[in-house]
Amino acid sequence: MKVNPLGTKKKARKPFFLCVVPSKASFSMHSILVNHFLHGAWYPKGGAGEIAFHIIPVIRKAGGNVFGKAPVQTILLDAQGKACGVSVKKGQDLVNIFAPVIISDAGIFNTYERLLPAEARALPGKMSQLRMATHGEGGFTVFVGLNGSREELGLEPTNYFMYPGNDLDEIMNRYLASSREAAAKNIPVIFVTCPSAKDPTWETRHPGKSTLAIVTFTKYEWFEEWKDEKVKKRGDDYEELKKTFVDTIMQVVFKLYPRIEDRIEYISGGTPLTNQHYIASPKGEIYGIDHTIARLQAEAIATVRAQTAVPNLYLTGQDLCLGGFMGALQGAFICASAVLKRNIYVDVARLKKRTQANDAKKKD
Repeated sequence: MKVNPLGTKKKARKPFFLCVVPSKASFSMHSILVNHFLHGAWYPKGGAGEIAFHIIPVIRKAGGNVFGKAPVQTILLDAQGKACGVSVKKGQDLVNIFAPVIISDAGIFNTYERLLPAEARALPGKMSQLRMATHGEGGFTVFVGLNGSREELGLEPTNYFMYPGNDLDEIMNRYLASSREAAAKNIPVIFVTCPSAKDPTWETRHPGKSTLAIVTFTKYEWFEEWKDEKVKKRGDDYEELKKTFVDTIMQVVFKLYPRIEDRIEYISGGTPLTNQHYIASPKGEIYGIDHTIARLQAEAIATVRAQTAVPNLYLTGQDLCLGGFMGALQGAFICASAVLKRNIYVDVARLKKRTQANDAKKKD
């Protein structure tokens, strides 16, 4: 869907892009994305935190463990140059955790440029993979807390992509080429979603309250001068620039949901520096590396693999496959297949057949 500046909703003539302008987007990638959503999508009951809540017991049952607030400082290598563990920071101490296989979901830039020891950063195989990757655009997010139920505020369990025209290449390129002050007042693309309206348990847990999540894209360079300042202490100029982005975004959102304008209890904006701080995005990107046509050429796909030049070290996640949740999940399938040396997709296909057969017996 598209919403023009006057707030009138109508179907878009061109597809929205996943952080890639149409002229640089792969037709195959777009087809896969559209096909995935043709029959709808899913939202976890209780919110995204339920994913971790249910996965952690499975990991522990299999003999693994999960550590919170323990950022990885470096990947450990043995005398032969093989990955043998990670060093994590727990409080003020460094703790070494050893394992026969190391899998990195930190992204290709973090893995190769930050986490590998200096002696392993110049490996030819690593450099060939890194040359195939470029940073994606930085993300800007707005989270809104509202006083009012979904029905009161007219909110929908729908994702809206809002932009002022159909020439997405022109409006996006003009935006990215402008100064940060001009860009903050002329944001061309906004994604709006209502997580509380999607969650069937929300009203029971938080009666009379609602939420919105809004995303657009910005250049990391517009905020880079504050990168060395502490979070929440970046000064008035940074806060003023961030507020301008938030205000511009919200004026568009009010045209979509006019009843929310006087019902905002909480609003918070996040810049690429916010993403850098909380999720360790090298340039504040939310979809990992740039998934342009160049990234999806045969040579790039063959080069950027789960296997790395460092024995026992593997890559997973959206940098390995495609951006977004499902892209990251496919990256996990590819990585698991490489580690286990068998095609996990075949295992899933067999599991699906067994599940369907069991379901059919229950119906009988």
